[in-house]
Amino acid sequence: MARKAPFKERLTRRLSILEGRTRRTLPNAGPKHPSVYFHMPKCGGTSLSEAMYATVPFNHRIGVMDAVSTRRAAAIKHFGKDDAFLCHEDIEAGQLTFDMREDMLLQHMAWDTKLIHGHCLWSEKAHEYFGDTYKYVTLMRDPVARMISNFRMTQRAGLVGKDVDEYLESDIARRHAQVFLRYLYGKNDIAAEDTQTATETAKERLSYFALVGFLDNTDAFFASYKDIFGVTLRMAKLNAAPSKKPDYTETQLDRFRALCAPDLEIFEFAKTLNP
Repeated sequence: MARKAPFKERLTRRLSILEGRTRRTLPNAGPKHPSVYFHMPKCGGTSLSEAMYATVPFNHRIGVMDAVSTRRAAAIKHFGKDDAFLCHEDIEAGQLTFDMREDMLLQHMAWDTKLIHGHCLWSEKAHEYFGDTYKYVTLMRDPVARMISNFRMTQRAGLVGKDVDEYLESDIARRHAQVFLRYLYGKNDIAAEDTQTATETAKERLSYFALVGFLDNTDAFFASYKDIFGVTLRMAKLNAAPSKKPDYTETQLDRFRALCAPDLEIFEFAKTLNP
């Protein structure tokens, strides 16, 4: 649920989830399979996750690895500070947050939770013990557009400044550029010399997903979701960032593209899946 949405919007969205779950509580009306929605940052997943919540009957659980609360919990556990940015995924200590989310993922899988959702990394343990039970789902977006959106959000949060060239030389930019690589390889930071091996591993793991969708073709995603899970996702629109696009030089855009090279390779490979 979007934290900063106006009260009436949040109430409307909660009521929509409640109404959907009520209808799905009828016999055999829920999803055919338990699933994990691997939520890639800045890929339009917030509204999508709520549409998925609305398909889960009340007699089944929904497991949410909430982004902000897990960051705060990791900071409290490891640094003794209640700070939402100390273990943010965009910085080195973000691995501590991802480790906590893996524990939560395993706990929910062991609890037979019907739908699990969150910004979580690939887990070899989860796949080994529960890969035959859970179907994996994700939604992807053009990596350069995603990175620019992530940069703008991070600016608004105060994690980076306004200087684009300074940002492009930062570790935060590298992490923004390598979302698919990091999430599918299962590590918050990947050494430069390991990038190609990690890219191949990420593509292999993407092949295990039951459904890989794309933000620019959500109709196809919805149709495939219904075919696989037997339920219809009802959603007005995906979240959108402020419409004004920043003006970057061609040199800066080339730098964005170069940083995103591993994710662009993974993105192109993903298009060959779920034809």
